[in-house]
Amino acid sequence: MRRRTNRSSYRNEVKTRLPDRTYCGLQAFKKLHGIESDSAALCRLADLQLFGTVGNLPSNLMEISAEMSHDGMVLAA
Repeated sequence: MRRRTNRSSYRNEVKTRLPDRTYCGLQAFKKLHGIESDSAALCRLADLQLFGTVGNLPSNLMEISAEMSHDGMVLAA
């Protein structure tokens, strides 16, 4: 005998709550960054908005200087 469960149908809450234009933008962001879930994409976007790009750089890029390199020998002026 098969039991029947009264489960509500699945509803994508993110898609339901966001306007169509915003949801399409979220999907493009997910595709661009290789993110699987809507919640992970929203987390990444919130981090970017709250902390900026610098706060989200991977640790291996944190030690790279944005200043120009100085090639050659250092000479006293």
